[in-house]
Amino acid sequence: MIATSTIPGIVSDEISRDFQTAVDIALPLGITRYEIRNLTAGRAPACGDAAMLAVERIARERDVTITALSPGLFKNTGDEATFRREMAEVYPRAAEWAHRWNLPGLIVFGFHKPGATEATAPEFSSANPPAWVLDCLSAAAARAHADGLILMIEPEPICWCDSGRATVALLERAASPALKINYDPGNVAWLENRDPLDEFPIVAPWIANVHVKDLRPLTRGAGFPEWVPAGEGMIDYAAHFRALRESGYRGPISLEPHMDFSAEATRCCKLGFDQQWNT
Repeated sequence: MIATSTIPGIVSDEISRDFQTAVDIALPLGITRYEIRNLTAGRAPACGDAAMLAVERIARERDVTITALSPGLFKNTGDEATFRREMAEVYPRAAEWAHRWNLPGLIVFGFHKPGATEATAPEFSSANPPAWVLDCLSAAAARAHADGLILMIEPEPICWCDSGRATVALLERAASPALKINYDPGNVAWLENRDPLDEFPIVAPWIANVHVKDLRPLTRGAGFPEWVPAGEGMIDYAAHFRALRESGYRGPISLEPHMDFSAEATRCCKLGFDQQWNT
C-alpha cells in the first residue's frame, strides 16, 4: 500500500484536466501525490496511451507520485451487457496501467440504480439490489484477484453502493479479498444530508483509499450541493481523521474539492485538511 502522511494528495482533474497545469498549481502547496481520472484527452485510460504516457513523464520529471487510477468502471453500468462491455473494453487497459504505475488496484463504482440521477438519488433505495449486481461484482473481483489487483468501490449516490453500509453489505456477500472501499464521506453526506461518521466502524476494515470533500446542509435538495473545504460543511472531518488514525489506516488520502477548479480552491482545501487533521 502507498503510504500517506499528513500532507494529502489530490484528484488531479479537480484542478485541471491538463496534468501539467494541475501539478504546477498543487506542487507549490506541497502536494506530491495525484489520482488520475479525467485528462484533457478524456477519461483515463480510454483517453489513449499518448495522454497516459504524458502523465507518466510529467510525474517522473516533477518527482511526484501517482497513487490511484479511476477509469469510471461501473458508475453508469445498469445491466449485465454494459458490464461485460466494460470488462472487455475498459478494464484490461486500466489494469495494464495500474500494473505499470505500481498501483494496488483501481477505483470503481457500485452499479447504477435504474432512474437515479444526482438530484433524485436519495429517493432510490439501495436495499435489495438485483441478483445481477452481486454476480457482476463477484465476476469483476475474481478477474481483479487473478490480476493481482484490488477494486476500491467508491460509494456514489446514484449507485447501488451508495453508502458505506450498502457497500459493505455487498462486499460481504461477494466475499473477495480483491474488494475494498474508497472511503468518501462527502458522497454519503450528499446522499443522506448528514455526517455519516456513525458508519465508520462498519467501513473501517475495508478502507483502501480516502477522498476528502465537504458540503453544506442540502437546503435546496441533492441537486444543489454546495461544496466547501473540509471543516466548513456538515462533516466532522477532525473526528473522521482521528478514527482513520486509530484504525491504523496508512494509505493514500486525496482531496477531491468539487469546487471551482481554481488555485485558490486547492489552497483552501489543503488548508482545511491541515486544520482538521491537526485538530
